[in-house]
Formats: sequence, C-alpha cells, structure tokens
Amino acid sequence: MKKNRFYTLMLIPEKTSKVRKWILPGWVLRSGIFIAVMAIFLFGIMLVDYGFVMNQINEIKDLRHKNRTLTQKVQIYKNKLGSVEDTLDRIETFSTRLKIITNMEDKETLAESIPEPPAEAKINIPSKKKTSPQQRELAQNKLRINNELSFLQQKSLVIEQRVQDLYELLFDQKAFLAALPTRKPSQGVFTSGFGVRKSPYSGKSRMHEGIDIANRSGTTIVSPAFGVVDYVGLKPGYGRVLVINHGFGVETWFAHTRKILVKPRQNIIRGQKIALMGNTGRSTGPHLHYEVRIYGIPVDPLPYILED
Repeated sequence: MKKNRFYTLMLIPEKTSKVRKWILPGWVLRSGIFIAVMAIFLFGIMLVDYGFVMNQINEIKDLRHKNRTLTQKVQIYKNKLGSVEDTLDRIETFSTRLKIITNMEDKETLAESIPEPPAEAKINIPSKKKTSPQQRELAQNKLRINNELSFLQQKSLVIEQRVQDLYELLFDQKAFLAALPTRKPSQGVFTSGFGVRKSPYSGKSRMHEGIDIANRSGTTIVSPAFGVVDYVGLKPGYGRVLVINHGFGVETWFAHTRKILVKPRQNIIRGQKIALMGNTGRSTGPHLHYEVRIYGIPVDPLPYILED
C-alpha cells in the first residue's frame, strides 16, 4: 500500500460558496505536525521549569528573611552576653576588693583563678554546595555563643564561690566592716592617685600618699566609715586637716579642708557630714586630699571604696 504523497487542505466558508484548498506534500504536513507536537512539549517543559524557578526564588526569599531574622537574634544574644560578662566583671572586681581589704586568703576548695575565655571556635561545615555562606556564618555564631555561655557559667560559679567564702568570713565581723572606709568621701573628679608622682611645686618625683578629689570649694565631705575624731587642726602642707580613727588600726585623713564640722573625740557614723572642701595648705586649687592609713602606713584608698 502506497503512502499518500500529497494531502489536500480545504477551507470551506460558512456563508460563501467559494472553497479554498491547498495541496500539500505529505512530508510538509508530517513535519508540521511533528514541529507542533515538539513545540507543545517544549512549552510544557518551559512551564514546569518556570514553576520550579519561581518556587526556588520564593524559597530563597524566605531563607533570606529567616537569615536576617536569625542574624538579628544572634546580635541580640551577643549584646546580652556582653552585658552579662560586664556584670560578672564588676562582681569579680567587687569580690577582689573585698579580699584585699579583709586580707582573705584563697581556700583550698576555691578555684585559683577565673577560667580563661574559650579560643575562637571552629565548626565542621558540610560541603559548600549544600550550605549557603549565611548558613555557615549562623552555624559558626551558634557554636561561638554556646562556648561563651559555657565560659560564663564556669566564671559565675567561681565568682559565686568566692562571694560565698567572703560572706562566711565576714558574717560575724560587723564591727570590722563598720570600720572599713568603704564610702567615697566626697563628690568630684579624681585628679591624682596613690603612688609616686612629680610634685606640682618642685617637679621632683615624690610619694603621693593618698588620692585627690577635685570639686568647687565648699563641697561636702562625709565620713567613709564609723569612727572617732582623733585630730582637728593644722598640719604643714596639709592645711586644715581632720583625722578619724576607725579602730582596727585604720585611720582616714582629710586635708586642705575649708571648714571642719566635727570636734575631737566625737563619734562619727558612715556618711556623716564632717567637713567642707577647701584650698588650705600646699594646694593648687580646691580639692580633698584623702588618705587611708593602716597602723600608720599609707595605703591606696581606692580598693576600699565600694560605694559612691
């Protein structure tokens, strides 16, 4: 049986009698059908691929949104960790000051030192083809935060043990605590610390046996602890000076005052107004020269100051 070599394509209008027809070779018709089928097939593939691409785009958008949210949360956790670490540092400083002023020795049960911060964490990330840079960064941040949390837990336990030991040591020593000059004697700016410095008069190095707090003349000076007024009067270089004996070998000196508001042998309580800041004696301006002496030996007052 022979295949048709030609096909006739006829177009019959509805309202006219004129019929149009075209005679097409068989290969042309078959080629046209094949091309139409292929075009429909390719169009279907393009539709499926377009749907897949759009789905991928939506997933990428969703991942980016989640990554931004997670990044913000990581930053919030970092800020909170920084705040906690700052708080622990302040508590540690407070604990260290208490140990200094009470001459407390570490007990055998107490950790010798605060643990060192963890080294920069490294994490095994799967193949780069499977994870995005944002995912790898988030994984790294997660591990780093976990390490920092572990470190802060250890640090807080050590500090808690230190404070507990201090509490047990000081619980029955209220009189001793009352004698410690833990209050800042006056408001103002610390202008000179304890130690060797150049003299503002001679320019030579000499020991500065206290700290200087500068403010305007007449600023209130308060007692840093309970005690008894031991001396009121003038001393060379110190100007008008007040000395308070707190017991346990502790004395505080207040120099360059404008006016002293207490009398010898008067009992003093912590925070009581005792003098006014001035500029008497060898002084370059209104300030308080404040000393703490233990059995007559000047020591640095700053470690004793625990309250403003």
